Amino acid sequence: MNIIHHIIRGILPSALLATLALASCEGDIQLGQQTDDSRYASASRINGLLVDKSTNKNSSVAEMYADTYNTDLALRLTKRPQRGVDVQIAVDEAYAATYNTLHDTDFELFPTSHVTIAHDGKFLLAPDDQASPAVRVTLTAFEGMEKDKTYIVPLAASSPTEGITFDEASVHAVLLVKDYRDRPTPDKGKDAVKTVLYFEINDVNPLNALEFLTQSGHYFFDDVVLFAANINWDNDRKRVIVKNNENIQFLLDHNDQFLQPLREAGMRVIVSILGNHDQTGVAQLSDMGAREFAHEIAAYCRAYNLDGVAFDDEYSNSPDLSNPWLAPHNAYAGSRLMYECAKAMPDKVVSIYNLGSLFSNKLQVIDGVEPGQYCDYAVGDYGVAAGPGIGMTKKQCGGMSIELNLGGGDSSEATARARKQAGYGYYMFFALNPALYNSQVSRMKNACRGLYDEELAEPKYKYAKNSTERMPL
Repeated sequence: MNIIHHIIRGILPSALLATLALASCEGDIQLGQQTDDSRYASASRINGLLVDKSTNKNSSVAEMYADTYNTDLALRLTKRPQRGVDVQIAVDEAYAATYNTLHDTDFELFPTSHVTIAHDGKFLLAPDDQASPAVRVTLTAFEGMEKDKTYIVPLAASSPTEGITFDEASVHAVLLVKDYRDRPTPDKGKDAVKTVLYFEINDVNPLNALEFLTQSGHYFFDDVVLFAANINWDNDRKRVIVKNNENIQFLLDHNDQFLQPLREAGMRVIVSILGNHDQTGVAQLSDMGAREFAHEIAAYCRAYNLDGVAFDDEYSNSPDLSNPWLAPHNAYAGSRLMYECAKAMPDKVVSIYNLGSLFSNKLQVIDGVEPGQYCDYAVGDYGVAAGPGIGMTKKQCGGMSIELNLGGGDSSEATARARKQAGYGYYMFFALNPALYNSQVSRMKNACRGLYDEELAEPKYKYAKNSTERMPL
């Protein structure tokens, strides 16, 4: 300010300076008025966010493969408190109804008597801590739990310490519990990298994923993505819809034979949605269009008992901006659709393949919610890793994407081990095909050694397209 003052005095006459000073005094300074300091309140406020440490999210799916399920919660603060902070975490039964209203769901309350929080949920943050120690939450199965039904455990944080605040989104952490005790566990070790297999369902039967096991007996693939259903404009209904070609419709019509066996083996079955050469697209919907299309996707996933959606921003034409369902093609529109899907189906997966305007490290904060809360994971294009976006960690990113059909991507053991050690949580494979196993299986074996330090068993059987007959290779 002194530099500016000297510059002004050097170039303006003294009389003009006096005039300016008088005008300033008369026009700006009003004695006796109270200063409005509300806009500075946030400078001293410290906001808290309660999250599940295993997912980095405040709404997580708890898959119970045994009679007990353990996870760790953590309270994160926006800055160091500079004083001790007392915190209490407890079940907030009343929030279950609020959550169901917000998400248009009907999840049943998991019995509070079967929820145990270590140390009665009480702990203390040191003055220099921005995150609490892990707080163990244990869920115990109860008699009468129903297969594939979703139960809700609403947890809430509170603090009597002055200056620690929460908003409605950050004060709660929700566990959505599913009873998978009759399924084999897909777990290949604590914090193991998850493998994602995109199937070209126009050519290949997804049941072939069942033929790949590690030598210790675990299924190699964790997620099976059906590539792909489409987003299209329905001119008769005047709305955006999910459209199935004959190949994906066959699988959905014969769901119990072709898709549910994968889920019963512990794999998640996810539908890919991508453009289909018209004015709609996954990154060019208006706020209203995204909200309505998200509700349709949620209904679609529930009707066919699927585990979620994977968005792919390809093959869309320019949007008609006179259509209220559509918006300019950009990262905001894609982020909004993902956010609305996570809101409409919080017990399902919302993921992306990095392409077009949908890149994990370009996702935007929507209605105050960071991408780390509405994007379960992202995989990169062939040969590259996905980068974490706002509020995301590498645990939510694919360390490598491998194109099995054309040989793209690095499938070496060394790269797989390095990406695992770097903290990436996913590895993606595309276009598995029994007709090409001579070249494909060796690449998966290399990745298996790097990811899990064990061998991948040689597949001995295959399934022909649209057939449930298990045939020798």
